[in-house]
This record gives sequence, C-alpha cells and structure tokens, in this order.
Amino acid sequence: MLLPLILKHLLFFAIGILQDILITYYFQTIAKDQPWKAAGLSSTVTLVNLVVLYQILVGLEEQVLSVILVYALGNGVGTLIVMKKNQIRKFLKR
Repeated sequence: MLLPLILKHLLFFAIGILQDILITYYFQTIAKDQPWKAAGLSSTVTLVNLVVLYQILVGLEEQVLSVILVYALGNGVGTLIVMKKNQIRKFLKR
C-alpha cells in the first residue's frame, strides 16, 4: 500500500521537473523571438498543466496536499536544472 503512494509522489515530482523545464525553455524562446518554438512549447505546457490539474482534482482525493507540495518542489528543481545547466554539464564532463 505504501509503494503505490511513493510512486505516485515520485511521478508528480518528475512531472513537475519536466513541466518547469518546458516552461523555462518556453520563456527563453519568447526572449529569443522564436515564435514557432514558443507556440509549440506553449501548447505542450498547457497540455501538461491541464492533465496534472485533472489528475489532482479527479484521482487524488487523499494526499492532495502532499502531492501538490511534491509537484511544486519538482517545479523548483526543474527551474534550477535549466538555470544551472552549464554548470551541470561541466560537472558531468569531469
């Protein structure tokens, strides 16, 4: 019973990371004046947002607050990954 709960939280954490990476790249494409990439990323981000919202509202009557917190932490990690990507690459090349 505990394993599905842990997996659900890990899944929402990973989705939070992915979503925030997409959002950060979306803002970068806007700043670089790349309208086609920005439009594609905007659609993808919106789709992910709505699927996550749907899953939280419909499928998770229990542990909603903890799932939202884990998802938000994933968003923060996603931003950190994109903002520090050059430092991460240098670290991994050692």
